[in-house]
Amino acid sequence: MRFDRPKLWTFLFLGIHFTVLVWVAWTLPIGPHEAQTYFNGHDIVATLMHMGRTLFPHADFINIRFPFLIIHLINVALFYRLLHLLLKDESARMLSLIIFVLLPGIVSSAVLATSTGIILALYQLFLLFCLKERKILAYAVLPIFLFLDKSSVILYFALLTYALWHRRVALLMISGTLFGLAVMTYGIQVHGKPVNYFVDTVALYAAIFSPLVFLYFFYAMYRILLKGRKSLIWHISFTVLLLSLLLSLRQKVPIADFAPYVIVALPLMTALFFKSYRVRLPIFRRRYFLSAVVVVGVLVLNTLMLLFHRPLFLYLDKPKKHFASKFYFPYWCANALKEAGIQEAGSPKKTLARQLLYYGIKPSQKIMVSYHPLGHKDTAVTIRYKNRPLGKCYVSKINR
Repeated sequence: MRFDRPKLWTFLFLGIHFTVLVWVAWTLPIGPHEAQTYFNGHDIVATLMHMGRTLFPHADFINIRFPFLIIHLINVALFYRLLHLLLKDESARMLSLIIFVLLPGIVSSAVLATSTGIILALYQLFLLFCLKERKILAYAVLPIFLFLDKSSVILYFALLTYALWHRRVALLMISGTLFGLAVMTYGIQVHGKPVNYFVDTVALYAAIFSPLVFLYFFYAMYRILLKGRKSLIWHISFTVLLLSLLLSLRQKVPIADFAPYVIVALPLMTALFFKSYRVRLPIFRRRYFLSAVVVVGVLVLNTLMLLFHRPLFLYLDKPKKHFASKFYFPYWCANALKEAGIQEAGSPKKTLARQLLYYGIKPSQKIMVSYHPLGHKDTAVTIRYKNRPLGKCYVSKINR
């Protein structure tokens, strides 16, 4: 089997990419949301976490994340198949694949125990069946989303609007029924006092895509709206993106529920770029090439910062402001407690208590731990990384 050089380099890059992800998943301590899911969850994510720890009991922290790394490999394979159906040009396919695996949102879904990767895999499978015109298989996949989580409401709504717009009777009946069941199961999350989170939502999308990629992606979606082909992938992505931005005008949006359905439209962005690039004379292509280099360059820097983030703790004036502090501080605090001979402790902060429990600090109502002083007789335990003091956790004995 012959490989051309660009394809060979791409697959070599994917090998390095997965190796780095394994290292990150192995060295990143458990997060507050992961601890909550591990101890209190009853969904498929919790099941997979416990399965991973059962299979590899001594391989912290990768054991609870191992199933999600496998799901990430499946997502990359499915995306690669989608590219062959959506893009004819091999350069466009390779660029789309590289951008996809470098997206901070995709990287996070690979190394953290969340439902994002599962939803993304099912959604891509549904799209593959649709593009291959295997409607029965596509319709068979749709009900599975209902049993995963509340993000199914969003997908079914987008499919319902697509079926109405294109007069697809079968899809209209199926998506309409599933949308009704999803609303009955999960409800529609429109609540609370209206507060504008539009800027926050745009910032979250920029973090998931990286700022420049999201800017061009949004432009591509808008350009297709004006004069492009309104395919199923575009319709779902644009509808979900628009819905999330509209909802953010009055409330905080759970961006993880929306992002998987938006990200898959990346090939449409790449196709638009190559179309704009190739219709111009070679002398005018330089600007487009340089802009692509800048966009991908910023994406690479963002992803490198996300993956190799730990040294930043040594240089930040306020280490607790580090975006990964919620992962590391409880772990370092647990190690400091064990060094001080403390094996049992509780915390007024439930997320901290669950993370400490995962590290072997048994619950106790007699000893309380917090990042802030709890009383006059607190004992301060210093949290360190590479001998640099990063903060303190305070231990207080409670008399009952």
